[in-house]
Amino acid sequence: ICVDALAPKGTLIVIGMMSAYGDNWPASSYPGLTEKLLWKSAAVAGFFLLRYAYLWGSHLQQLCKLVQGGQLAVALDPTHFKGIEAVPAAVEHLHSGSSSGKVVVQLTRD
Repeated sequence: ICVDALAPKGTLIVIGMMSAYGDNWPASSYPGLTEKLLWKSAAVAGFFLLRYAYLWGSHLQQLCKLVQGGQLAVALDPTHFKGIEAVPAAVEHLHSGSSSGKVVVQLTRD
């Protein structure tokens, strides 16, 4: 579990649960999680992107500059999806929990 690698007084940010979206968000149980957080004086915080939608444009511009400048790397899932007809398979891949990084569907024929 990633809490084991969390620094003392660190914060773990939960951004998404794509692997659980198709299962009506089943309850999770992580025995020992509370104790690990307590001993490290650490915290867990949720981050729901849509609550920050008004900031999207300005931050996307900054992220693009970081990527173009080589200061930020984006992890891409190795599975290739091409064409609009591949969108359902790409979404299923996300729901499966087996994806790693961003899942991309190539819509151009290039």
